[in-house]
Amino acid sequence: MLRVGLALAVILRHCFPISYGMEAVIGGIGWGAAMAIVPMFFILSGFLVTGSALRLTLGKFVLSRVLRIVPALVVDTLVTILLIGPLFTNRTLADYFASPVTHSYLLNMVGEIHYFLPGVFERNPVSGVVNGALWTIPPELGCYVAMAMLIALGWVRDWRLVTGLLGAVAAIIVFGGQIGGVPPVVLKVLNYPGAMLVPYFLLGSALFLKRHRIPYSPPLFGMCVAMILATGAIVPKAVFSEVPAVTFLAAPVYAYVTLFLGATRLPALPLFARGDYSYGMYLYGFPIQQAIVASTSVRNPLILLILTIVPVVGLAMLSWHLVEKPTLRLRKGFSMSARIEAERQKAERS
Repeated sequence: MLRVGLALAVILRHCFPISYGMEAVIGGIGWGAAMAIVPMFFILSGFLVTGSALRLTLGKFVLSRVLRIVPALVVDTLVTILLIGPLFTNRTLADYFASPVTHSYLLNMVGEIHYFLPGVFERNPVSGVVNGALWTIPPELGCYVAMAMLIALGWVRDWRLVTGLLGAVAAIIVFGGQIGGVPPVVLKVLNYPGAMLVPYFLLGSALFLKRHRIPYSPPLFGMCVAMILATGAIVPKAVFSEVPAVTFLAAPVYAYVTLFLGATRLPALPLFARGDYSYGMYLYGFPIQQAIVASTSVRNPLILLILTIVPVVGLAMLSWHLVEKPTLRLRKGFSMSARIEAERQKAERS
């Protein structure tokens, strides 16, 4: 449920710029909460993926991650190009499909992200951006590369070595321009806007290895939530955007909130009990929101959220049951989560 909750939070956060334009932000204490959403996603991912990585060889880990991420991304890319684009483009279909911009969008399947399709959503407040949520795909792939390196080096079980890699990556992101001897290609990769998400992933990984030492404390959780909200009221947006070190200072707070919620039995929603719909919600949320704005006069974030939920959850359910879940079965020979899912299905049939 935590992943679904975070996916819904991402959709809510996007409602504001999609309604009012890219300069629109959630103000006050809501800004602090909005800034925490994506880091919390990556912390949770690092925590969960490490549990899988400890049981897998390097080859099986890479195959597992490819099967989990790529098929649904491929289908999302094709749905966007073949259905959403033609419905909302202001070009002729011949021009639309012949355009190099359309062809470039296909590269989203392999993690080279393109945001535009010819003539699509050009009159929206966020002009022309078809799926702005995909900016996190490259850093997510970078996280898997980092985890693969930890497996290959035999470091994945040692929290000190994982923490050391975390510190090294964070230091290069913050001080890379002043550190001598860093290869330009490394600086280019780590200067990517989403690169700062990789240390959050590694923090989640290190915390998984020390999970038995983390206290479950409601007062500490309340204090961390208060700090996040207070940050939004006190610290300007520009500080988060321009000073990565400030973002990393908040990492322990984000991490504790994430792990506390993950360890807490959250209310179960019947609609979400049949699968993990969070990835599909992430993939389809932004383009559906853009489509609603393009086809209606809605410019209110809360109304946009309400109108978005049903179609996005519907598409996420289709993605899970038709694409992600069948792919999960391909991993059942070596994936613990796939084995658990297979056993659950077997129990339901008996």
